[in-house]
Amino acid sequence: MITKASAQLGISASTTLNRSVEWQVVTENFVVHRKADFMHYGTSGVIDYAFSFQNEKIRLRPAIQGMFVNSVYQKHYFQASSIGFQGNLEFALSSKTDKEGKKKLIRPYFQVSPGISLVSLRYEYPKDDLNNVILVNKSRNVALNIGTGLFFEMKLTPLLSLAPTVGFRFYPKLRWNNFTKIVTKGMLTETYDSVNWKQLNFGLRFGLNFK
Repeated sequence: MITKASAQLGISASTTLNRSVEWQVVTENFVVHRKADFMHYGTSGVIDYAFSFQNEKIRLRPAIQGMFVNSVYQKHYFQASSIGFQGNLEFALSSKTDKEGKKKLIRPYFQVSPGISLVSLRYEYPKDDLNNVILVNKSRNVALNIGTGLFFEMKLTPLLSLAPTVGFRFYPKLRWNNFTKIVTKGMLTETYDSVNWKQLNFGLRFGLNFK
């Protein structure tokens, strides 16, 4: 029996715009004392392996994804990082060939992307205003998340492809244990510990095609 398989190994790098309203509110009021972007700009990377079903308009692209973002305000340092798995399902928004039967060089795809990640949170802060003793608060979450995306795959050669991408990812009820109590110095407890983390991604994916 002779079989044929088509697959694609991909590497992506993305700029992320992150939003965590509750954490930002408490840091603005008790740390920076002004309106500021809290852990807003970050980066992420993805290694994936895409393969097609019999229906060539649908692809499955399991992936390993990582993310990093931080903020620094004088002696206060905030950091969030994650590593996780995504089970991406992709739908082609156009046919593989044009009306004349020629293969299209650019093909748009829509992606639905459920995932699970280990999210690590870290806050380094001064013990008091009189010395340089730095204390550390750590928290971890196993977080379910969901995302959507749109990308335009361009075939550069039979072996290589390039795809500009834009995507949105949502982490519901991400919890930072004792965050509110530490930031407010005990004035509030747990009020702002949980957030719905929202992330907008703009990136570029390089693909290596196999047959």
